[in-house]
Amino acid sequence: MIRVAVGEDNAIFARGIAEVLNDAPDIQVVGVGDDRDRLLALVARERVDVVLSDIRMPPTHSDEGMQVARRVFAADASVAVVLLSQYVNTAVALELLAGAGVVGRRGYLLKDRVGQPVVLQAAIRDVAAGGSVVDPLVVEALIAGRGSGGTDALAGLTPRELDVLRLVAQGLANQAIADRLRVGRPGVEKHLTAIFQKLGIREDSQQVNRRVSAALLYLAGRTDESTGDSRS
Repeated sequence: MIRVAVGEDNAIFARGIAEVLNDAPDIQVVGVGDDRDRLLALVARERVDVVLSDIRMPPTHSDEGMQVARRVFAADASVAVVLLSQYVNTAVALELLAGAGVVGRRGYLLKDRVGQPVVLQAAIRDVAAGGSVVDPLVVEALIAGRGSGGTDALAGLTPRELDVLRLVAQGLANQAIADRLRVGRPGVEKHLTAIFQKLGIREDSQQVNRRVSAALLYLAGRTDESTGDSRS
């Protein structure tokens, strides 16, 4: 059972989220915190696998969701966080996804997705399993101007390169990827160089940003498949 703590100050919206998630046989909402401090207290009190929180909550209605994410990641890296937003906030999305070069167990969805039960439930399962989920509109905003060649470039990757990129998107470092795939670390680094080149990610970008950009493109492709969205 995936245990979820919800952060939302709109009682009607919070009830809708709880109903959608509790309808899944493998997901249980353990409680709702209607402000930052109540949500943090809930997470500390309950055994939680995923925190699903609005970005803007009391007391200031600014970035409380991100504040909660920072505290949760610092206390227990095994707990996943999915942030919900009415609009795309690229600054928050980048901090959430690119923090310390780790992408796994993180998600950023627009609130419209709550009206799609299958999508929201799948997002909770994905992050609980160590993956990441990013709303297609958020991905579009994040990769705009970052030198990427677009998600169509994923079709040019070899199966092994896709394996490496999938593990990058889960937040694994090069040695961990090498261990998982049972190859040498130099081989992983060679694959990453090829991936960056094929995806059009500039060599002058910082290594962490290059990995995040590549991961975002991979996540964009996965999100398109799962939601049926198309950029054609």
